[in-house]
Amino acid sequence: MGSGRSALLRAIGFGLVTLIFAVTQPLVLAGLPFVLLLVAYGPQSGKSATAAVVVIALALVGNRSGVWWFERSWPLLVGGSFVWTVGWRPRWSFTAQALAALGLATAVATILLATRPGAWLDLDASMAARATQATAAASGLLGGRADDAVRAVMDTFAALQVAVFPALLGLSTISALGLAVIARGWLGGELSRAIEPLRNFSFNDHLVWIWLIGLALIVAPIGEIAARVGSNAVLFMGLLYVVRGAAVLLSLVGEISVIMGLVGGLVALLISPLLALLLLVALVVGLGDTWLNIRSRLKSQESDL
Repeated sequence: MGSGRSALLRAIGFGLVTLIFAVTQPLVLAGLPFVLLLVAYGPQSGKSATAAVVVIALALVGNRSGVWWFERSWPLLVGGSFVWTVGWRPRWSFTAQALAALGLATAVATILLATRPGAWLDLDASMAARATQATAAASGLLGGRADDAVRAVMDTFAALQVAVFPALLGLSTISALGLAVIARGWLGGELSRAIEPLRNFSFNDHLVWIWLIGLALIVAPIGEIAARVGSNAVLFMGLLYVVRGAAVLLSLVGEISVIMGLVGGLVALLISPLLALLLLVALVVGLGDTWLNIRSRLKSQESDL
């Protein structure tokens, strides 16, 4: 598969993940780190300047409420962290760089919010209001077809989204950084080195402690705040381990055509029990890879043959 086609497929994947999990504006979330990457590492060209101007112009649009500022300050914070991480550890994989940048940005944001607790409460309330508005809009589109059971499910989903929006923000941020890196790769002619293939996806094994501590916070009767922190940690790391498990399974089965992948994904989405089973299998495989290091064992066995 050519580097251009691979980059396009990865861009589509990152774009879908960003759209699905984004709790802020996806274009701004990916666009501002993209601009920072262009400023820091180029390429310096007319196309780059035009792209940067378009992104900045779009980012300046909107009513300047508290959420508006957060939707711009967070991408700038994580984008700046990513630019610094790339310069500090240029040989790291994209996943390692993105996770390090996300951790640094989260630490800085936590310190800033700790000095102003009211800012966090306002942000939390704004996210709740946005979820409520989205649920109301969806109910309006359904009209009379939305019975009480459907509305109850939608309300539950909205409440869940509010509770775990930090985890959703983290996941969408990583995928948005992927889009930014690929877009810069297109402009700079570095497609083959932009993002590693999915089957190579991995991250530091010690991050499993975040998942385990999150589980402990959920189970332990410490309080609502601890349970919410734990839920976000479990969801964020759990979905990363699902992707890691999928990468391991791809390595085991070999090449899969794009058409087969799309058909399989659509079937899984349409059949909820099948989707749940696949996610569970991928999660177990991903967690197991922390200790078993399956892909390295496979490479070692192949080299011995």
